[in-house]
Amino acid sequence: MLINKPKTNPFCCRLTALFNSCLLTCTLAFSPTSHAKQECSIDALEAMENDSGDVRGFSAAVCKQLPHQEQFTMGAYLQWTGGSYAGERRYTLRTVIMDTQTHEVIARHTGSLYERPGLTIVADTPDNKDPNSPAPLWIDTANYKLNSDTRALGVRVQAQQHPEGANEYKSDYLNLFVHQGRFLIPVVERLPLYYWKIWQNEPSGYHVARTPEVIKNETNDKAGLTKRYIVESGKGALHIEPKQYKGFADLKLLTKTKLSGALPKRTDSSQSRTTVTRLRFNGERYYILESGLSDKRDWQHSERWWKP
Repeated sequence: MLINKPKTNPFCCRLTALFNSCLLTCTLAFSPTSHAKQECSIDALEAMENDSGDVRGFSAAVCKQLPHQEQFTMGAYLQWTGGSYAGERRYTLRTVIMDTQTHEVIARHTGSLYERPGLTIVADTPDNKDPNSPAPLWIDTANYKLNSDTRALGVRVQAQQHPEGANEYKSDYLNLFVHQGRFLIPVVERLPLYYWKIWQNEPSGYHVARTPEVIKNETNDKAGLTKRYIVESGKGALHIEPKQYKGFADLKLLTKTKLSGALPKRTDSSQSRTTVTRLRFNGERYYILESGLSDKRDWQHSERWWKP
Protein backbone atom coordinates (compact mmCIF):
# COMPACT_ATOMS: atom_id res chain seq x y z
CA MET A 1 0.00 0.00 0.00
CA LEU A 2 1.18 3.48 -0.76
CA ILE A 3 1.17 5.78 2.21
CA ASN A 4 1.91 9.41 1.35
CA LYS A 5 1.87 11.70 4.35
CA PRO A 6 3.23 15.25 4.22
CA LYS A 7 6.39 15.71 6.22
CA THR A 8 4.85 18.89 7.57
CA ASN A 9 1.49 20.51 6.99
CA PRO A 10 1.79 24.23 7.74
CA PHE A 11 -0.23 25.38 4.72
CA CYS A 12 -3.61 23.73 5.44
CA CYS A 13 -5.48 26.99 5.88
CA ARG A 14 -3.53 28.76 3.12
CA LEU A 15 -4.20 25.90 0.71
CA THR A 16 -7.94 26.01 1.33
CA ALA A 17 -7.96 29.75 0.64
CA LEU A 18 -5.87 29.25 -2.49
CA PHE A 19 -8.09 26.48 -3.84
CA ASN A 20 -11.31 28.40 -3.15
CA SER A 21 -10.06 31.40 -5.12
CA CYS A 22 -9.52 29.50 -8.41
CA LEU A 23 -11.90 29.01 -11.34
CA LEU A 24 -12.05 26.22 -13.94
CA THR A 25 -12.32 27.35 -17.54
CA CYS A 26 -12.48 24.11 -19.54
CA THR A 27 -13.02 20.38 -19.38
CA LEU A 28 -10.11 18.10 -20.26
CA ALA A 29 -9.56 14.35 -20.38
CA PHE A 30 -6.19 12.60 -20.40
CA SER A 31 -4.97 9.08 -20.97
CA PRO A 32 -2.12 7.46 -19.02
CA THR A 33 1.33 8.41 -20.24
CA SER A 34 4.10 6.22 -21.59
CA HIS A 35 5.95 3.85 -19.28
CA ALA A 36 9.28 4.84 -20.79
CA LYS A 37 12.17 5.19 -18.38
CA GLN A 38 13.17 8.74 -17.47
CA GLU A 39 16.87 8.85 -16.66
CA CYS A 40 18.37 11.37 -14.25
CA SER A 41 21.63 13.16 -14.98
CA ILE A 42 24.57 12.64 -12.64
CA ASP A 43 24.12 16.20 -11.35
CA ALA A 44 20.42 15.60 -10.65
CA LEU A 45 21.14 12.34 -8.82
CA GLU A 46 23.82 14.03 -6.72
CA ALA A 47 21.45 16.90 -5.86
CA MET A 48 18.71 14.48 -4.77
CA GLU A 49 21.16 12.37 -2.74
CA ASN A 50 22.42 15.47 -0.94
CA ASP A 51 18.86 16.56 -0.29
CA SER A 52 17.92 13.15 1.10
CA GLY A 53 20.72 13.18 3.69
CA ASP A 54 21.11 9.41 3.21
CA VAL A 55 24.21 7.85 1.64
CA ARG A 56 22.66 4.45 0.86
CA GLY A 57 21.74 5.41 -2.70
CA PHE A 58 18.47 4.85 -4.53
CA SER A 59 16.57 1.71 -5.44
CA ALA A 60 15.10 3.65 -8.37
CA ALA A 61 15.09 7.26 -9.56
CA VAL A 62 13.44 9.18 -12.42
CA CYS A 63 13.62 12.79 -13.65
CA LYS A 64 11.73 14.84 -16.21
CA GLN A 65 11.79 18.49 -17.23
CA LEU A 66 8.34 20.04 -16.84
CA PRO A 67 6.88 20.79 -20.31
CA HIS A 68 4.95 23.85 -19.09
CA GLN A 69 7.75 25.19 -16.85
CA GLU A 70 11.06 24.31 -18.48
CA GLN A 71 13.01 26.08 -15.75
CA PHE A 72 11.97 23.25 -13.41
CA THR A 73 12.74 19.52 -13.42
CA MET A 74 10.71 17.03 -11.42
CA GLY A 75 12.40 14.06 -9.79
CA ALA A 76 11.22 11.07 -7.77
CA TYR A 77 13.09 8.25 -6.10
CA LEU A 78 12.68 5.17 -3.95
CA GLN A 79 15.20 4.75 -1.15
CA TRP A 80 15.35 1.49 0.79
CA THR A 81 14.92 1.96 4.56
CA GLY A 82 14.43 -1.57 5.91
CA GLY A 83 13.38 -5.17 5.33
CA SER A 84 15.48 -7.76 3.50
CA TYR A 85 13.01 -9.78 1.44
CA ALA A 86 10.27 -9.06 -1.09
CA GLY A 87 7.00 -8.50 0.74
CA GLU A 88 8.59 -6.94 3.81
CA ARG A 89 10.75 -4.13 2.45
CA ARG A 90 10.20 -0.47 3.31
CA TYR A 91 11.08 2.56 1.19
CA THR A 92 11.12 6.32 1.36
CA LEU A 93 9.28 7.74 -1.64
CA ARG A 94 10.40 11.32 -2.21
CA THR A 95 9.25 13.69 -4.95
CA VAL A 96 11.17 16.92 -5.64
CA ILE A 97 11.21 19.97 -7.89
CA MET A 98 14.69 21.10 -8.98
CA ASP A 99 16.03 24.12 -10.84
CA THR A 100 16.80 22.72 -14.31
CA GLN A 101 20.10 24.61 -14.63
CA THR A 102 21.54 24.49 -11.10
CA HIS A 103 19.72 21.30 -9.90
CA GLU A 104 18.96 23.01 -6.59
CA VAL A 105 16.03 21.28 -4.87
CA ILE A 106 13.39 23.95 -4.28
CA ALA A 107 10.34 21.87 -3.25
CA ARG A 108 9.79 18.35 -1.94
CA HIS A 109 7.37 15.81 -0.54
CA THR A 110 8.45 12.81 1.51
CA GLY A 111 6.26 9.74 1.90
CA SER A 112 6.65 6.07 2.73
CA LEU A 113 5.94 2.92 0.78
CA TYR A 114 5.60 -0.47 2.46
CA GLU A 115 5.51 -3.89 0.90
CA ARG A 116 3.42 -6.61 2.48
CA PRO A 117 2.87 -10.33 1.86
CA GLY A 118 1.78 -10.64 -1.76
CA LEU A 119 2.70 -7.05 -2.65
CA THR A 120 6.10 -6.30 -4.22
CA ILE A 121 7.47 -3.04 -5.55
CA VAL A 122 9.01 -3.55 -8.98
CA ALA A 123 12.38 -1.90 -8.38
CA ASP A 124 15.31 -1.71 -10.78
CA THR A 125 18.52 -3.43 -9.70
CA PRO A 126 22.07 -3.37 -11.12
CA ASP A 127 21.50 -6.97 -12.31
CA ASN A 128 18.43 -6.03 -14.32
CA LYS A 129 19.75 -5.50 -17.85
CA ASP A 130 16.48 -5.95 -19.70
CA PRO A 131 15.83 -2.64 -21.54
CA ASN A 132 12.12 -3.49 -21.82
CA SER A 133 11.60 -4.06 -18.10
CA PRO A 134 9.11 -1.56 -16.63
CA ALA A 135 10.40 1.18 -14.36
CA PRO A 136 8.96 1.01 -10.83
CA LEU A 137 8.10 4.73 -10.92
CA TRP A 138 7.99 7.55 -13.40
CA ILE A 139 6.92 11.17 -13.77
CA ASP A 140 3.49 11.86 -15.28
CA THR A 141 3.30 15.37 -16.77
CA ALA A 142 -0.07 15.10 -18.50
CA ASN A 143 -2.02 18.36 -18.29
CA TYR A 144 -3.94 17.65 -15.08
CA LYS A 145 -5.32 21.17 -14.94
CA LEU A 146 -7.47 21.30 -11.81
CA ASN A 147 -8.50 24.90 -12.41
CA SER A 148 -7.40 27.87 -14.54
CA ASP A 149 -4.34 28.53 -12.36
CA THR A 150 -3.32 25.12 -11.04
CA ARG A 151 -1.77 22.18 -12.89
CA ALA A 152 -1.11 19.05 -10.85
CA LEU A 153 2.06 16.98 -11.28
CA GLY A 154 1.95 13.20 -11.24
CA VAL A 155 4.13 10.34 -10.05
CA ARG A 156 3.28 6.74 -10.98
CA VAL A 157 4.35 3.69 -8.97
CA GLN A 158 4.13 0.11 -10.26
CA ALA A 159 3.56 -2.81 -7.89
CA GLN A 160 2.97 -6.55 -8.24
CA GLN A 161 0.44 -8.44 -6.17
CA HIS A 162 -0.57 -12.09 -5.89
CA PRO A 163 -4.12 -12.08 -4.49
CA GLU A 164 -5.89 -15.30 -3.67
CA GLY A 165 -7.25 -16.98 -6.81
CA ALA A 166 -5.05 -15.11 -9.27
CA ASN A 167 -1.67 -16.04 -10.68
CA GLU A 168 -0.35 -12.55 -11.41
CA TYR A 169 -1.35 -8.97 -10.75
CA LYS A 170 0.23 -5.65 -11.66
CA SER A 171 -0.97 -2.12 -11.14
CA ASP A 172 0.06 1.48 -11.78
CA TYR A 173 -0.77 3.84 -8.95
CA LEU A 174 -1.09 7.58 -9.60
CA ASN A 175 -0.23 10.31 -7.09
CA LEU A 176 -0.91 13.96 -7.99
CA PHE A 177 0.85 16.90 -6.33
CA VAL A 178 0.34 20.66 -6.31
CA HIS A 179 3.51 22.76 -6.13
CA GLN A 180 3.19 25.41 -3.42
CA GLY A 181 6.32 27.24 -2.29
CA ARG A 182 8.80 24.79 -0.74
CA PHE A 183 6.25 21.97 -0.70
CA LEU A 184 4.62 19.49 -3.06
CA ILE A 185 1.14 18.95 -1.62
CA PRO A 186 -0.38 15.50 -2.36
CA VAL A 187 -3.98 15.91 -3.58
CA VAL A 188 -4.53 12.45 -5.15
CA GLU A 189 -3.04 9.32 -3.59
CA ARG A 190 -2.81 5.66 -4.66
CA LEU A 191 -5.23 5.89 -7.59
CA PRO A 192 -4.93 2.64 -9.65
CA LEU A 193 -4.82 3.15 -13.43
CA TYR A 194 -3.85 -0.23 -14.85
CA TYR A 195 -3.88 -3.86 -13.84
CA TRP A 196 -3.93 -7.40 -15.20
CA LYS A 197 -4.22 -10.78 -13.55
CA ILE A 198 -4.44 -14.40 -14.64
CA TRP A 199 -7.08 -16.75 -13.32
CA GLN A 200 -6.16 -20.44 -13.41
CA ASN A 201 -8.16 -23.64 -13.90
CA GLU A 202 -11.26 -21.97 -15.33
CA PRO A 203 -13.76 -24.21 -17.17
CA SER A 204 -13.31 -23.73 -20.90
CA GLY A 205 -13.89 -25.22 -24.32
CA TYR A 206 -10.44 -24.33 -25.64
CA HIS A 207 -6.90 -23.65 -24.51
CA VAL A 208 -5.09 -20.35 -24.01
CA ALA A 209 -2.99 -19.19 -26.98
CA ARG A 210 -0.55 -22.01 -27.76
CA THR A 211 2.79 -20.23 -28.02
CA PRO A 212 5.96 -22.26 -28.81
CA GLU A 213 6.78 -22.23 -25.10
CA VAL A 214 3.32 -23.57 -24.21
CA ILE A 215 3.59 -26.31 -26.87
CA LYS A 216 6.99 -27.35 -25.51
CA ASN A 217 5.64 -27.50 -21.97
CA GLU A 218 2.65 -29.53 -23.12
CA THR A 219 4.96 -32.01 -24.81
CA ASN A 220 6.89 -32.50 -21.59
CA ASP A 221 3.90 -32.38 -19.29
CA LYS A 222 0.60 -33.78 -20.52
CA ALA A 223 -1.12 -32.41 -17.42
CA GLY A 224 -0.62 -28.98 -18.98
CA LEU A 225 -3.16 -29.87 -21.64
CA THR A 226 -5.95 -29.62 -19.10
CA LYS A 227 -4.92 -26.29 -17.55
CA ARG A 228 -7.04 -23.31 -18.55
CA TYR A 229 -6.49 -19.58 -18.07
CA ILE A 230 -8.53 -16.40 -18.20
CA VAL A 231 -6.72 -13.07 -18.38
CA GLU A 232 -8.45 -10.05 -16.83
CA SER A 233 -6.99 -6.64 -17.70
CA GLY A 234 -8.13 -3.12 -16.97
CA LYS A 235 -6.93 0.34 -18.01
CA GLY A 236 -8.06 3.60 -16.46
CA ALA A 237 -8.28 7.09 -17.98
CA LEU A 238 -8.61 10.13 -15.74
CA HIS A 239 -11.01 12.88 -16.85
CA ILE A 240 -11.29 16.45 -15.57
CA GLU A 241 -14.95 17.28 -14.94
CA PRO A 242 -16.54 20.76 -15.37
CA LYS A 243 -18.01 20.76 -11.88
CA GLN A 244 -15.90 22.24 -9.08
CA TYR A 245 -15.94 21.80 -5.34
CA LYS A 246 -13.87 24.06 -3.07
CA GLY A 247 -11.97 25.45 -6.03
CA PHE A 248 -10.85 22.23 -7.74
CA ALA A 249 -12.55 20.28 -10.51
CA ASP A 250 -14.14 16.92 -9.81
CA LEU A 251 -12.29 13.94 -11.32
CA LYS A 252 -13.74 10.91 -13.08
CA LEU A 253 -11.80 7.68 -13.56
CA LEU A 254 -13.14 5.40 -16.29
CA THR A 255 -11.76 1.86 -15.98
CA LYS A 256 -12.28 -0.39 -19.01
CA THR A 257 -11.86 -4.07 -18.16
CA LYS A 258 -11.68 -6.93 -20.66
CA LEU A 259 -11.40 -10.71 -20.52
CA SER A 260 -9.29 -12.85 -22.85
CA GLY A 261 -7.82 -16.33 -22.98
CA ALA A 262 -9.71 -19.58 -22.42
CA LEU A 263 -13.19 -18.11 -22.03
CA PRO A 264 -16.29 -20.26 -21.56
CA LYS A 265 -19.19 -19.50 -23.88
CA ARG A 266 -20.89 -16.30 -22.74
CA THR A 267 -22.59 -13.31 -24.23
CA ASP A 268 -20.32 -10.51 -25.41
CA SER A 269 -21.76 -8.19 -22.77
CA SER A 270 -20.18 -10.28 -20.01
CA GLN A 271 -16.70 -10.16 -21.58
CA SER A 272 -16.01 -6.51 -20.72
CA ARG A 273 -17.21 -3.69 -18.52
CA THR A 274 -16.56 -0.01 -17.79
CA THR A 275 -16.43 1.12 -14.17
CA VAL A 276 -16.83 4.75 -13.11
CA THR A 277 -15.04 6.16 -10.06
CA ARG A 278 -15.68 9.79 -9.07
CA LEU A 279 -13.34 11.86 -6.92
CA ARG A 280 -13.97 15.20 -5.18
CA PHE A 281 -11.67 17.70 -3.50
CA ASN A 282 -12.43 18.39 0.20
CA GLY A 283 -10.18 21.43 0.66
CA GLU A 284 -7.04 19.41 1.34
CA ARG A 285 -7.08 16.41 -1.04
CA TYR A 286 -9.30 14.27 -3.26
CA TYR A 287 -11.40 11.45 -1.85
CA ILE A 288 -13.48 8.72 -3.49
CA LEU A 289 -16.99 10.13 -3.83
CA GLU A 290 -18.47 7.03 -5.47
CA SER A 291 -17.15 3.99 -7.29
CA GLY A 292 -18.35 0.88 -9.08
CA LEU A 293 -15.38 -1.02 -7.66
CA SER A 294 -16.44 -2.99 -4.60
CA ASP A 295 -13.53 -1.92 -2.42
CA LYS A 296 -13.62 1.74 -3.57
CA ARG A 297 -9.85 2.09 -3.88
CA ASP A 298 -7.99 -0.86 -5.32
CA TRP A 299 -8.22 -4.10 -7.28
CA GLN A 300 -7.13 -6.24 -4.36
CA HIS A 301 -10.36 -8.22 -4.23
CA SER A 302 -10.30 -11.68 -5.83
CA GLU A 303 -13.98 -12.07 -6.72
CA ARG A 304 -14.75 -12.84 -10.35
CA TRP A 305 -17.00 -10.14 -11.75
CA TRP A 306 -18.14 -12.21 -14.73
CA LYS A 307 -20.76 -14.94 -14.56
CA PRO A 308 -19.41 -18.53 -14.29
